[in-house]
Amino acid sequence: MKILIISLAGIGDTVLATPLIRVLREQSPDATIDLLARWAGSRDLLAGNPRVNRIYQKDLVKEGAVSSLRFLRSLRRERYDVSINTHPQGKVAYRIIARLIGARLRLSHRYENSSILDRLLVNRTIDQDYNIHCIENNFRLLPLVGLKEPKQPVDCELFFSREE
Repeated sequence: MKILIISLAGIGDTVLATPLIRVLREQSPDATIDLLARWAGSRDLLAGNPRVNRIYQKDLVKEGAVSSLRFLRSLRRERYDVSINTHPQGKVAYRIIARLIGARLRLSHRYENSSILDRLLVNRTIDQDYNIHCIENNFRLLPLVGLKEPKQPVDCELFFSREE
């Protein structure tokens, strides 16, 4: 299985996606798990994570439409089975990006601003829950691909090189 985690909201939110990455790797040890980040800082924080195969980093806003579409087309050629928009990513633009990448299963949360357009962009959703942490909201996506939510808390992870 080829999985792309889409974490474009911010550096801190990308760190908060690391428990999801860990659980995905534990439950799918042979999967390819790649991550798309907007910020260079997010890429740098995850660079040593042994649970991630590849990290793509592109500021799609700064790059402009033509460059961004070319980049997203290159990700589409990777033929991901699953893309996961991590919580919180309430802007419809994040779901448009998932659609352009074209994974067969596109997981996301349903936000208050969801519309009929969102149903065309992503095909497996759950309601976001403001009463729980975003890490738990991310875990709630796992059953949408036949995986289990962890029973115990899972910590965020950072892996440092010797130089760091």
